[in-house]
Parts: sequence; C-alpha cells; structure tokens
Amino acid sequence: MIRIADINDCERLTDLFIELHRHHVEIKPETFRMPQHEWFSERIAEILNDGGQTVFIHEDIELDGYVVVKIMDVNTEEKFPRRMCYIDCFAVAENCRRQGIGTELFGAVKAFGKERGCTSVQLGVTACNTDSVAFYNEMGLVPRTIIMEMRL
Repeated sequence: MIRIADINDCERLTDLFIELHRHHVEIKPETFRMPQHEWFSERIAEILNDGGQTVFIHEDIELDGYVVVKIMDVNTEEKFPRRMCYIDCFAVAENCRRQGIGTELFGAVKAFGKERGCTSVQLGVTACNTDSVAFYNEMGLVPRTIIMEMRL
C-alpha cells in the first residue's frame, strides 16, 4: 500500500534514510560521510513539516520504501516555463528490493506529478550507483544533464 507519510512514520523513515545514506558512503566515500543519528531524524521531521515536499511511503507489514518529491516551477527569461516533479530522495529497504516496491512508488510519483500539471519527473543520481541508474532507466528516465568531475 502506498500513502503519504505523517509524523508517526518518522522513526522508520529515519532508519531507511540511514540505510540509504550508508550505501552512498560505501559507494562514494570521497563525497559522503555519515552524520550523527540525530541529523537524520531532524531532517526527516523537517521534510514532513515542510509543506513544499511530499513523502510517499510503501508499507505492507512495515514501512519498506519511501520517496520524497517536490513540485518545482521553472520560469526564466532564457527557458520556456515548465513544471517538474523533482525526486529528492528515493529508497527501498535493502531486504525488500526487487519486489516491485520501487516501481509502485515511482508510479505514485508519476501520478502525483501528472495531477499537478508537471511535464517531467527529474532526479539526480550518482553515476557509480549503477543499480539505481539501471532502475531509473527501467522507469523510463534518460540523462538530461551530465555533470562531469575530475578528482584532484
């Protein structure tokens, strides 16, 4: 079942957020570091209390995945106006992956964006996070901008 998260989901969301961030630290330790546990719970509480972001959760027996989205309007002089649904954070518990949970959550994001007049779903993903890149490709996302880096 997918629903919008509320403050009662904070503890489990924090656990999943820590799991996701630990993965980022493992695959890109030169960029990511592990903050204190309190940072994660405070950040989740901020997100849940921020009216500009929506958190969808998937739960069967327990909360096993979530996605944080925000609607962004772009209207600048040099670009055509557009509205996008931006995925800020997307996670499925490691022991629940490859069971269709991510696909269900992504479906909820697409429906949410369409309902709000969005013309696209966008996100950022670290290139070395190959499993996530493959998942997003399966969902129909394609590279739009490539950020290149040289480590010194």
